[in-house]
Amino acid sequence: MGRFKALTYASVLALGAAQAAQAADLLPPPPPIEAPLRGAVVEETGGFYVRVDGGLANNNASGLRSTFADGSTLVTQGAVVGATGVAVGDSSILGLGFGYQFNNWFRADITGEYRNAANYSSYINAQWNGGLTGCSIGNDANAYCGDQYKGQVKTGLVLVNGYFDMGTWAGFTPYVGGGFGFAAYQTSGVTDTTQFPLAGNNAWGNAPAYTGVNFAWALTAGVSYHITPNLLIDANYRYVNMGSFQTGAIACDALAYCHGETQHFNMASNDVRVGLRWLAAAPVVYDVPVRAKF
Repeated sequence: MGRFKALTYASVLALGAAQAAQAADLLPPPPPIEAPLRGAVVEETGGFYVRVDGGLANNNASGLRSTFADGSTLVTQGAVVGATGVAVGDSSILGLGFGYQFNNWFRADITGEYRNAANYSSYINAQWNGGLTGCSIGNDANAYCGDQYKGQVKTGLVLVNGYFDMGTWAGFTPYVGGGFGFAAYQTSGVTDTTQFPLAGNNAWGNAPAYTGVNFAWALTAGVSYHITPNLLIDANYRYVNMGSFQTGAIACDALAYCHGETQHFNMASNDVRVGLRWLAAAPVVYDVPVRAKF
């Protein structure tokens, strides 16, 4: 009798389980669990890169010094310096560089660039105090003589640079940097036209080309943007100091005597450049979970 009851209970339970399974098949499927939202992260990989840049140099010449107006030559002629001035026009920039991206925040490169010939001009005004005739009739102590100088300046610049990338926002990466190196320059075609306005006399002089090399340093701020994983566009501002430039010694054409004048002036520049940077290794892009939504 006990065995019959046990078999009866087992049959009832099996039948109930089968009916429950059949009822479950008639229910709609449960809603799917949404996958976690994910976001792309870009990690710059270390590696070599090549860059090319072009732009405009707003040259700034200052501090004109002349061996003619150094205080001793003019004194022997009974004159003093009235005023001086110097200016160098703008020039275009074309540069090439090779660098290495060490990590997400630091990179370094070596750049070389050519800055095309820019117009050079300067002047020296001297006031005679009665020592010589020629500047004015009757040795007028208030008379001024003026020398005008014109020529050209061209420069090559080589710098070793370091940059700090300050994170990426909406694809844009701002950075700051600095560099040092040397500036090789040439002054050429320098002419000297001496004006004696009251006496109506003129004298001319010419200087041979002069080439020099100076220590140079620069400060840079800019922003870059990935056009493709391997290619970036780069726009930046740079201040560069190129030291003191010099002209050749001026030989007089229309005078029996000549002082062999040379001029010196300080050269700096405010540069605006746009360029491309090609990375040998593309950045790694991968996904990381941000949050889960249920």
